[in-house]
Amino acid sequence: MDAASLARRWWLHDLDAWDEVEEILDAAEAVPALIRSLATTAPPGALSYIGVAVLESIAMQADFDGRPDTAIDDLLAADLDAPTVFEILAGPYPDFLERWQVRRRFADRFTAVQLEVLYDWHGRVNRRVVLDGEGTRLLEQSEWFSG
Repeated sequence: MDAASLARRWWLHDLDAWDEVEEILDAAEAVPALIRSLATTAPPGALSYIGVAVLESIAMQADFDGRPDTAIDDLLAADLDAPTVFEILAGPYPDFLERWQVRRRFADRFTAVQLEVLYDWHGRVNRRVVLDGEGTRLLEQSEWFSG
């Protein structure tokens, strides 16, 4: 099955697709392509879920296995545009962002104000945060999260 079909099924909460994605997360070389497929097939407003379900999972599994956490390297290798990466990074808890050194690693892609918003969990929880010029804009959370 091709990556786009798998990604679309994953977004529909297909349990077999979830299992296949978990297997891919264990195959480090395939993770950036998986992230790219999930990002290009994401329902409107659901990109932040990639940060939670994929990036946080990579980090937690790395801890469990006693190996380096490659989540941010995988995200960077996915070669996505800045607005997409920003929304993905708006999903994880700030502790993960700190662990991944997001402020330092993305200082050339996002403004200090934009990075601060990513770290302000209480200011963005249950909302969609998107890039808007040199700042950000809060939107209502996607209906996908209710389904």
